[in-house]
Amino acid sequence: MEKKTQTRKRGLELEKTIYAVALQLFDEKGIEAVTFNNIAQRAETSRSVLYRRWDSPSSLLVDAVHHWAHENSGYPENIDEHSFPDTGSLRGDLIENAHQIANLHDKLSQYFIKFSMYQVVNGETVGDDLLEKAEIGAVRLGTVIANRAIQRDEIQVVPAKEVLMLLGNIRRYYTFLDPQQAPTPERLVDNIILPAWLAHQAN
Repeated sequence: MEKKTQTRKRGLELEKTIYAVALQLFDEKGIEAVTFNNIAQRAETSRSVLYRRWDSPSSLLVDAVHHWAHENSGYPENIDEHSFPDTGSLRGDLIENAHQIANLHDKLSQYFIKFSMYQVVNGETVGDDLLEKAEIGAVRLGTVIANRAIQRDEIQVVPAKEVLMLLGNIRRYYTFLDPQQAPTPERLVDNIILPAWLAHQAN
Protein backbone atom coordinates (compact mmCIF):
# COMPACT_ATOMS: atom_id res chain seq x y z
CA MET A 1 0.00 0.00 0.00
CA GLU A 2 1.40 3.36 -1.05
CA LYS A 3 2.14 5.65 1.87
CA LYS A 4 0.45 9.05 1.70
CA THR A 5 2.80 11.97 2.13
CA GLN A 6 1.62 15.30 3.47
CA THR A 7 3.25 18.42 2.10
CA ARG A 8 3.82 21.03 4.78
CA LYS A 9 2.68 24.53 4.11
CA ARG A 10 5.42 27.07 3.59
CA GLY A 11 5.93 30.78 3.05
CA LEU A 12 2.84 32.92 2.52
CA GLU A 13 0.48 29.93 2.64
CA LEU A 14 1.79 28.94 6.06
CA GLU A 15 1.66 32.54 7.32
CA LYS A 16 -2.01 32.86 6.31
CA THR A 17 -2.80 29.54 7.98
CA ILE A 18 -1.08 30.64 11.20
CA TYR A 19 -3.03 33.90 11.22
CA ALA A 20 -6.34 32.10 10.58
CA VAL A 21 -5.65 29.59 13.35
CA ALA A 22 -4.71 32.32 15.85
CA LEU A 23 -7.98 34.16 15.16
CA GLN A 24 -10.00 30.94 15.40
CA LEU A 25 -8.53 30.20 18.81
CA PHE A 26 -9.11 33.78 19.96
CA ASP A 27 -12.72 33.84 18.74
CA GLU A 28 -13.58 30.38 20.05
CA LYS A 29 -11.77 30.26 23.39
CA GLY A 30 -10.35 33.69 24.19
CA ILE A 31 -6.84 35.06 24.25
CA GLU A 32 -5.63 32.52 26.84
CA ALA A 33 -6.00 29.80 24.19
CA VAL A 34 -3.70 31.63 21.78
CA THR A 35 -0.49 29.80 22.68
CA PHE A 36 2.37 28.75 20.42
CA ASN A 37 1.61 25.12 21.25
CA ASN A 38 -2.07 25.37 20.26
CA ILE A 39 -1.31 27.39 17.13
CA ALA A 40 1.43 25.02 15.99
CA GLN A 41 -0.83 21.98 16.45
CA ARG A 42 -3.75 23.45 14.50
CA ALA A 43 -1.57 24.95 11.78
CA GLU A 44 0.39 21.69 11.47
CA THR A 45 3.74 23.37 11.94
CA SER A 46 6.34 23.50 14.72
CA ARG A 47 6.67 25.90 17.63
CA SER A 48 10.20 26.72 16.48
CA VAL A 49 8.73 28.23 13.29
CA LEU A 50 6.59 30.53 15.42
CA TYR A 51 9.42 31.45 17.81
CA ARG A 52 11.62 32.48 14.87
CA ARG A 53 9.04 35.03 13.71
CA TRP A 54 7.23 36.25 16.84
CA ASP A 55 8.38 37.16 20.35
CA SER A 56 5.11 36.06 21.96
CA PRO A 57 1.66 34.69 21.11
CA SER A 58 0.17 38.15 21.70
CA SER A 59 2.47 39.72 19.10
CA LEU A 60 1.43 37.00 16.64
CA LEU A 61 -2.22 37.72 17.43
CA VAL A 62 -1.75 41.44 16.80
CA ASP A 63 -0.23 40.64 13.39
CA ALA A 64 -3.10 38.25 12.66
CA VAL A 65 -5.75 40.86 13.47
CA HIS A 66 -3.88 43.50 11.49
CA HIS A 67 -3.64 41.18 8.47
CA TRP A 68 -7.31 40.14 8.73
CA ALA A 69 -8.51 43.76 8.95
CA HIS A 70 -6.53 44.78 5.88
CA GLU A 71 -7.68 41.73 3.92
CA ASN A 72 -11.33 42.48 4.71
CA SER A 73 -11.32 46.27 4.37
CA GLY A 74 -9.62 46.69 1.00
CA TYR A 75 -6.89 48.81 2.62
CA PRO A 76 -3.53 47.37 1.45
CA GLU A 77 -1.34 46.09 4.29
CA ASN A 78 1.93 47.14 2.66
CA ILE A 79 1.41 50.61 1.26
CA ASP A 80 3.47 51.98 -1.61
CA GLU A 81 2.97 54.35 -4.52
CA HIS A 82 1.56 51.52 -6.65
CA SER A 83 -1.01 50.11 -4.21
CA PHE A 84 -2.73 53.36 -3.23
CA PRO A 85 -4.97 55.03 -5.86
CA ASP A 86 -3.70 58.30 -7.33
CA THR A 87 -6.69 60.66 -7.48
CA GLY A 88 -4.68 63.48 -9.03
CA SER A 89 -4.76 65.87 -6.06
CA LEU A 90 -3.72 66.05 -2.42
CA ARG A 91 -7.30 66.63 -1.32
CA GLY A 92 -8.52 63.66 -3.34
CA ASP A 93 -5.82 61.37 -1.97
CA LEU A 94 -6.59 62.41 1.61
CA ILE A 95 -10.32 61.78 1.09
CA GLU A 96 -9.57 58.35 -0.40
CA ASN A 97 -7.35 57.65 2.60
CA ALA A 98 -10.14 58.73 4.97
CA HIS A 99 -12.58 56.31 3.33
CA GLN A 100 -10.10 53.43 3.55
CA ILE A 101 -9.21 54.18 7.17
CA ALA A 102 -12.91 54.22 8.10
CA ASN A 103 -13.35 50.76 6.56
CA LEU A 104 -10.20 49.48 8.26
CA HIS A 105 -11.21 50.79 11.69
CA ASP A 106 -14.67 49.28 11.34
CA LYS A 107 -13.00 45.90 10.96
CA LEU A 108 -10.45 46.48 13.72
CA SER A 109 -13.04 47.70 16.21
CA GLN A 110 -14.44 44.27 17.14
CA TYR A 111 -10.99 42.96 18.05
CA PHE A 112 -9.83 46.20 19.61
CA ILE A 113 -12.69 46.06 22.11
CA LYS A 114 -11.77 42.47 23.03
CA PHE A 115 -8.13 43.46 23.42
CA SER A 116 -9.05 46.43 25.60
CA MET A 117 -11.11 44.27 27.96
CA TYR A 118 -8.29 41.75 28.22
CA GLN A 119 -5.79 44.54 28.82
CA VAL A 120 -7.82 45.98 31.70
CA VAL A 121 -7.97 42.58 33.42
CA ASN A 122 -4.44 41.36 32.71
CA GLY A 123 -2.40 44.52 32.27
CA GLU A 124 -0.99 43.43 28.91
CA THR A 125 -0.54 45.92 26.08
CA VAL A 126 -2.17 43.97 23.23
CA GLY A 127 -4.46 46.86 22.30
CA ASP A 128 -1.56 49.32 22.47
CA ASP A 129 0.47 47.09 20.16
CA LEU A 130 -2.35 47.15 17.62
CA LEU A 131 -2.52 50.96 17.80
CA GLU A 132 1.24 51.22 17.31
CA LYS A 133 1.00 49.07 14.19
CA ALA A 134 -1.81 51.27 12.84
CA GLU A 135 0.22 54.43 13.46
CA ILE A 136 3.24 53.03 11.62
CA GLY A 137 0.99 52.32 8.64
CA ALA A 138 -0.49 55.84 8.80
CA VAL A 139 2.95 57.45 8.64
CA ARG A 140 4.01 55.20 5.77
CA LEU A 141 0.92 56.01 3.69
CA GLY A 142 1.00 59.69 4.63
CA THR A 143 4.54 59.85 3.27
CA VAL A 144 3.41 58.28 -0.01
CA ILE A 145 0.61 60.85 -0.33
CA ALA A 146 2.95 63.72 0.59
CA ASN A 147 5.58 62.72 -1.96
CA ARG A 148 2.93 62.66 -4.68
CA ALA A 149 1.74 66.11 -3.64
CA ILE A 150 5.34 67.39 -3.72
CA GLN A 151 5.70 66.10 -7.29
CA ARG A 152 2.52 68.01 -8.22
CA ASP A 153 3.88 71.18 -6.52
CA GLU A 154 0.93 71.22 -4.09
CA ILE A 155 3.25 71.18 -1.05
CA GLN A 156 6.98 71.57 -0.52
CA VAL A 157 7.86 69.11 2.27
CA VAL A 158 6.54 65.96 3.92
CA PRO A 159 4.59 67.06 7.03
CA ALA A 160 5.69 66.10 10.53
CA LYS A 161 4.78 62.69 11.92
CA GLU A 162 2.04 64.22 14.09
CA VAL A 163 0.35 65.68 10.99
CA LEU A 164 0.65 62.42 9.06
CA MET A 165 -1.00 60.58 11.98
CA LEU A 166 -3.79 63.14 12.44
CA LEU A 167 -6.29 61.56 10.04
CA GLY A 168 -5.94 58.10 11.56
CA ASN A 169 -6.08 59.39 15.13
CA ILE A 170 -9.26 61.41 14.53
CA ARG A 171 -10.95 58.56 12.66
CA ARG A 172 -9.99 56.20 15.48
CA TYR A 173 -11.63 58.50 18.03
CA TYR A 174 -14.91 58.53 16.10
CA THR A 175 -14.82 54.79 15.34
CA PHE A 176 -14.24 53.67 18.92
CA LEU A 177 -15.67 56.49 21.05
CA ASP A 178 -18.25 58.53 19.15
CA PRO A 179 -19.35 56.82 15.92
CA GLN A 180 -22.70 58.65 15.76
CA GLN A 181 -20.95 62.02 15.42
CA ALA A 182 -18.37 60.96 12.83
CA PRO A 183 -17.99 63.54 10.05
CA THR A 184 -17.91 62.49 6.41
CA PRO A 185 -14.44 61.95 4.95
CA GLU A 186 -14.91 65.10 2.87
CA ARG A 187 -15.76 67.28 5.89
CA LEU A 188 -12.95 65.80 7.93
CA VAL A 189 -10.40 66.48 5.22
CA ASP A 190 -11.67 69.95 4.27
CA ASN A 191 -12.10 71.24 7.83
CA ILE A 192 -9.16 69.66 9.66
CA ILE A 193 -6.73 67.46 7.75
CA LEU A 194 -5.99 69.50 4.62
CA PRO A 195 -5.65 72.79 6.58
CA ALA A 196 -3.21 71.05 8.96
CA TRP A 197 -1.13 69.77 6.04
CA LEU A 198 -1.03 73.20 4.39
CA ALA A 199 -0.33 75.08 7.64
CA HIS A 200 2.68 72.86 8.22
CA GLN A 201 4.17 74.09 4.94
CA ALA A 202 4.40 77.62 6.30
CA ASN A 203 6.44 76.60 9.36
